[in-house]
Amino acid sequence: MTTPPQVPPSAPVPSLSQPSAATTVPDVIDLPSGNELDASAAAELQGAQQTRLIVVAGPVGAGKTTLITTLHDLFQTGKIGGYAFSWSRTLPAFERRCHLSRIASERSVPDTERTKFGDVRYLHIQISGPELPDNLLDLLFTDVSGESFELARDSIAECQRLHFLKVADDFLLLIDCEKIIDRKKRNQVIHDATLLLRSCLDSGMLGASCFVDVLWTKYDFVAAAGNGEHASFLEKATQEFQKQFSSRVGKLSFRRVAARPADVDGLEFGYGLPELLQEWATESPRDRTMDLLPDEELGSRESEKFLQRHFSSESDSK
Repeated sequence: MTTPPQVPPSAPVPSLSQPSAATTVPDVIDLPSGNELDASAAAELQGAQQTRLIVVAGPVGAGKTTLITTLHDLFQTGKIGGYAFSWSRTLPAFERRCHLSRIASERSVPDTERTKFGDVRYLHIQISGPELPDNLLDLLFTDVSGESFELARDSIAECQRLHFLKVADDFLLLIDCEKIIDRKKRNQVIHDATLLLRSCLDSGMLGASCFVDVLWTKYDFVAAAGNGEHASFLEKATQEFQKQFSSRVGKLSFRRVAARPADVDGLEFGYGLPELLQEWATESPRDRTMDLLPDEELGSRESEKFLQRHFSSESDSK
């Protein structure tokens, strides 16, 4: 019988837990924290991949955070209109905002924690679907307090502090239907909403190609009232918005939304959100053709005359 070789007592004992010299193990693995993104992290994401920036705007209590977290909740049950949840850099941040609407919070009525006044934060969702470039699209939502938008509504200088407006693809203007059914408040609510949108445009912060969606949030209050007069008021307000702003933005749309509706026939959880998601996935302000033709009346400089001759020949050849 062969005796196995003996290891001298002073020799080091090999350890299975220690990597060999040929194996390189990084000291730090950079993983997303899951917290809200700040402006720097949001800009880095936008520069790295195709990202759609969606500004969720409105006064305190209009339902901004509820809108975003309901979209997150809908993905818990599966696809939304053919689009699937891929991943999120801010998943724990979503869960924190959803807590008061969950059974674990032990609340009798679902609620959403208000966004605190301060710096802008961003929430991220990546969706997948066959109609998307590379089957993926990153959605970046602003999480801004209602107080910030109320200040921007009343002051162009305050509006110009909201730098994220400059690069917004979509501007969601939320109007609270719980106040619309109150005849004493409804006119002021519409007036404040038009002031906010006008301030964003007059200050030059909102791009002319930006898509603007006016969202009648908490629409279940109008549906539950069963009063055609409320619906008629919304129609008149819609016409006024179109008259003032349709020519100033890339696209102006109106949608009825009930993120967490009361027990009203025909209004399911997340009512109106699948249609919004469909728009974000299939239509983009970046797809608009650029109007490069110069103005008819140019100056007398030779360079300007050359520009006019160049574009005129291009047009004649088509």
